[in-house]
Amino acid sequence: MIKKRKQLDFTSFPNVIKAMIEDSADAATVIDKLIELKGENTSLATLILLDDMNIRGTQIYSLYKLCEEDIRGFYSAVINMTKEGIDILNQTSAPLSAYKAVFAGTAEDRDKHPEKYIMTALEREKYTYKKSTYNEKKEENTVEKDLYPTIKIQDALKVISKNGFICGYKKEYINNHEKETYRIFYNERGDILQTISQENKDIFLWEDSKLNVMDTKNGINYISYVIELKDHPFQTYNELLNNADSAENFVKTVQLPTIKTVEGIKYKHKNPTYSSSVTSTIYDLLTFETTYQELDNGLKKIFAPLLEIASDLAYDEIINHLNADDGIEIATNLQNILGYSLSKTKLLKAKDRFCEAHGHKTNTEKKRFVSKLMSDDPYTKDMNHRIINVLKHDIEKVTSD
Repeated sequence: MIKKRKQLDFTSFPNVIKAMIEDSADAATVIDKLIELKGENTSLATLILLDDMNIRGTQIYSLYKLCEEDIRGFYSAVINMTKEGIDILNQTSAPLSAYKAVFAGTAEDRDKHPEKYIMTALEREKYTYKKSTYNEKKEENTVEKDLYPTIKIQDALKVISKNGFICGYKKEYINNHEKETYRIFYNERGDILQTISQENKDIFLWEDSKLNVMDTKNGINYISYVIELKDHPFQTYNELLNNADSAENFVKTVQLPTIKTVEGIKYKHKNPTYSSSVTSTIYDLLTFETTYQELDNGLKKIFAPLLEIASDLAYDEIINHLNADDGIEIATNLQNILGYSLSKTKLLKAKDRFCEAHGHKTNTEKKRFVSKLMSDDPYTKDMNHRIINVLKHDIEKVTSD
């Protein structure tokens, strides 16, 4: 038999939180985010509202997920709750909780009439069935026009194709015992869509999947806008293309998106740090000439400008980070992944470009390598010393498995 929920203990805020989370770590995380956003006083008032609606524990997390795990949206949903919202929450939480969210409930009424706040077996079956049919209809309707978080891979590929994108590059690999596929799509405008999917789980890794809306100015391709793929990206895409005013406000960059390599993806996955992310991106640029040969003709045409400058961009990034504390680590890790030393000549040229751009003297007129490393400028001298530390570092070959 399901026990009725006890009244909140207002002798301390931690006591209220303990009762509201009902041993759910996910609910505790949501409340922590709420406190961080709104402070203790407003959070306490919000928790009282939730309790009056009989929303605790796993129901709190279910509501948070319905708000796309956005704490601001969660707070807004609580203070603006509707009967429809309560019904959707009950559909979502019915398989996880026997407690029923009530639109016009109060803690006092629950204490007097606990049966109103607990789902009967028939109600749980009804809500679970409604959720199932709702999701089936949603997927049936949505698959024809846009992507959404729970879409299956084959359905997503159909959506992408119907929106005018064709696949110009596909790479299958095993990452941490999971079969993954990296794809790059493009359309007639030259827009570029990158996706990574886990085949065994039939899902997309949305954080790593992006739609790059491109533009051209003076013959140079620009990334005008980056669209997250998790929910309704093509709706956003079409709105952007149809809104001239919005297009004028796009943030411009002068670089095409980097094409990932399997080695870079695996390295970043095994070492989830900022430095490793930078390392994998530079590695992708350094090996782009090889990757380019595997693209179809349409993608080759789009990425031809990057082919000409990828190496310089990579070495400029190395030197840019070599100026920071983690620069030597990034450069030596790059050599370990590559299995060979970075080019002395290209490092020095990139270093000279960097130092001159920052108003420091270099020895560009010198022809010998050692002579180029000599400098009276302390800043340039320090950069030269960092390059030496990188080049003399023993290479420890990194395996991608």
